[in-house]
Amino acid sequence: MQYPLYGTTMYAVTYKGYWNFVNNIYLAVHCDGIMFVQPEDKFIIHQFKYIDIESIMLDPSDSFITISLNRNMHQLNKNFSDKISLIDTQKCFVFETTQKNEIGSLIISYFPALSNWILNIAECSKKIKRTTNEDRLRLYQNVVTCRRQLVDMNLVKKPQELGGFLKNTLRRLSKHRIEKLRTEQGASLQDHGETYKGFSHSFWAFSKLQIPFCLSTLCDQDEGVMVQIFYSILTYSGLGTSGETIKRAEDEHIPIVQSILEKCMKKESLLNELYLQLIKQTTDHPDVNSRINLKNWALLSVVCSIILPSLKSIRKYLIAHLKRCASDYLSEEGKYARFAENCFFRTQGTRRRQWTPCTDEILCTTNRRPCYSKFYFMDGRYYSIEFQPSSSANDVMEIIKKTIGLQDNSKGYAIYEVIGNSERSLLSEENVCDVMAKWEKYQTTPQQGTFNQQYIPGSVRQNQYMFLFKKHLFVDNYMNLDDTVEKELLYHQVLHSLRSERYPITEMEAIMLTALQGQLELGDCCEILNDYRAIAGHCLPPRFVPNIPHDAVAMHHQSLKGMLPAEAKKAFLNLIHSWPLHRATIFDVMQSFTSNWPRLLWLAIDQKGIHLLEHRSRNILCTHDYDSIISFSPNLNSLMIFTGTEKKQSKVILSTSQAFHIATLIREYSAVSKATK
Repeated sequence: MQYPLYGTTMYAVTYKGYWNFVNNIYLAVHCDGIMFVQPEDKFIIHQFKYIDIESIMLDPSDSFITISLNRNMHQLNKNFSDKISLIDTQKCFVFETTQKNEIGSLIISYFPALSNWILNIAECSKKIKRTTNEDRLRLYQNVVTCRRQLVDMNLVKKPQELGGFLKNTLRRLSKHRIEKLRTEQGASLQDHGETYKGFSHSFWAFSKLQIPFCLSTLCDQDEGVMVQIFYSILTYSGLGTSGETIKRAEDEHIPIVQSILEKCMKKESLLNELYLQLIKQTTDHPDVNSRINLKNWALLSVVCSIILPSLKSIRKYLIAHLKRCASDYLSEEGKYARFAENCFFRTQGTRRRQWTPCTDEILCTTNRRPCYSKFYFMDGRYYSIEFQPSSSANDVMEIIKKTIGLQDNSKGYAIYEVIGNSERSLLSEENVCDVMAKWEKYQTTPQQGTFNQQYIPGSVRQNQYMFLFKKHLFVDNYMNLDDTVEKELLYHQVLHSLRSERYPITEMEAIMLTALQGQLELGDCCEILNDYRAIAGHCLPPRFVPNIPHDAVAMHHQSLKGMLPAEAKKAFLNLIHSWPLHRATIFDVMQSFTSNWPRLLWLAIDQKGIHLLEHRSRNILCTHDYDSIISFSPNLNSLMIFTGTEKKQSKVILSTSQAFHIATLIREYSAVSKATK
């Protein structure tokens, strides 16, 4: 085509990732597909058809638009293969723009099939299977069977224990009321079958009145707690104790949900009773699309995404109830039931949650949306990543890899929890939403929790809490510098180590690093002497910056004339690699077990072992490989390491607030070292 950009609408966007092109580009939307265009020469970086797009997601909290491509898409642009080949394998692109809604609307106009993804209505893309009367009868019979099993196992309390003779007779009934009760009783028998062992349908179905008893058999103390819980459920749905409709502000609903879960997560019998109450309140509501019924379903969805009942019979009853209601594709109740069912199966088999959900998680789940959070990188950028409430750190890490274009087989990365000036790597099975809930708990009650006391000296500010994605294990088999994205990540991680004085450098090395950084950022040295303090601030510790010799840096910078940015970056990394411990993770520690060493030391941990060095020095005092480490024991403010052999042991005691992080790192490196032998 002579004019490939003819008829396109171009939007100025910023690419939030790593590639060999400029980050500020045009996103061109055409009737046939989407193009990435360089602003200067209108060169088409990348293009694809709408049918090759798997999903387009508009970020709910930030000005981000994410385009995910099908794995088996056919590449249209094969020109400039040396650069294009770098993004041929990339299937996810994130752009920052204030015009994300305009872009989404135009894409929908050209290709309506993508509206399901943009509007986050994934159910629309599914082919709805018609539910027959036989299917409805079968699903209802499954529910009845589960109820009868609960009765036969004596897990529910008999209804006759509820009321007495006076409660049912001390009320005068008019003739009209009597006829109405007869009609309701007849309809109940016709629709729901006969009573089983004294348990009528009203025992299992929705009630707008406060119950004076629990549905399951509990002790007196727990009985009072769960009766109060049912009142909280009524309040959350918008009902009072007498069944009247009340209106409450939405912000009051979050503490109600957290209070319910905080009480019930501590004891399995209370959790089982909570599920029975929620199933009751979402069963056969007179108006399935009413606000009250949908609030009950929203609460059930939240609980299903956090923790499941301990009894198998109640879990079976819950699934039967969800499947029966999910068969309704015409009501909002059916949408919530299908969402709650998905939450159930995602939560099943995951690590038990330790904290009640945070406000953001509750709001996202009640609106049937994935949770989201910002994940930062070493260069200061961040992405808003969506994930499920049951997602582990490993699950979210795979999403991040796909988002930034990191290869699927890349290893050694981790998500860090950063609080103040300290950080901790999340375990692979650790729940991300649980970490967010812990942050919110510590912000409201900062005096509680040993982790908060360890990491937060003084007041707590919300911006001190964040997730950080970076390289965790520096193992030879885990390094792939041929991957452009990984090379950029490692480069910025090295810069951070230099700025935070986790890499010992001499004055000459500081001059060379500043010159290479200047060549990378400014290009060839000009005749006018540059002020290199800003450049030095990007790659040197703060104490080096004011005293950097500009003449020496300029002379070295001039010798690099003609060096391309990629070559300058490679030379920069080669200079860093000159130190044998350049891949080690450095910690500040204190020692008092010997007077021959300084009190303040560096503890370096890499793939070979652990090393003790003089502080901010390359002088290694001692080294222990992982085979010589017998055991180690972390404490709140100290770490004890036993080395040597079983017959002759030596003990190293170090004072540090990062003891648990150090122990985790030693354990993971030891496992990798044993696996590679």
